[in-house]
Amino acid sequence: MKIWPKTFVACASASRIALRVASRIATQRVTFLVAFLVACGPSAEPQVEVPPPAPTSVLSVTDTWARAADSGATTAVYLTVENTGVVPDTLTGVRTDAAESAGIHMSMEMEGMMHMAALRALPVPAQDTLLFRPMGAHLMLTRLNRPFAYGDTVTVTLQFASGKSIEVRAGVRADGVR
Repeated sequence: MKIWPKTFVACASASRIALRVASRIATQRVTFLVAFLVACGPSAEPQVEVPPPAPTSVLSVTDTWARAADSGATTAVYLTVENTGVVPDTLTGVRTDAAESAGIHMSMEMEGMMHMAALRALPVPAQDTLLFRPMGAHLMLTRLNRPFAYGDTVTVTLQFASGKSIEVRAGVRADGVR
C-alpha cells in the first residue's frame, strides 16, 4: 500500500489535531476531577450528629459502718450517699447475703417517743448528699445469718431507680462507737 505525500501530511495533521484535542479533553477531565474531589471530598459525606448522652445521677457512697450484733438479731448500716450529678435519683432497695431481709428505715421522735418506720424509697437529690446516721435514716438488716463483731465487715448492695447498683462494704464498729 502506498501512501501519497498529501495523504501523509493530512493524516499527520489530523493526528496532531486529534492529540491536541485529546490532551485538552484529558486536561479538562483531570481538572474537573480534581475540582470535584476538592469540592465534594470527605467533607461532603453526610455528617451524622450524635446527640450528647442524657444527663444521669453520679452517685458515690462513703463512710459506711454497721453496728455489732448477735446472730439472729437486727442491726443497722450507716453511710453517706452523694449525688454529684444534675439528675436526682432514688434509693429503692438494699440487698445483702448477711441477713434474711434488708430494708430502708427511718428513726424519728414523735411526742417524746422514738419510732421507726420502713420506707419504700428515699430520694437522693441532684447535687446533694443523703446521710444515714443513728436516730435517722439507716439500712436495717433483720435476722442476721452470723454475729457481727467489732472489726468484721458486711457487704450490702444499694439499688437505685436509675437502674444503678452500688456494692459497699461496711466495717462493724462496737455499739455506739463511731
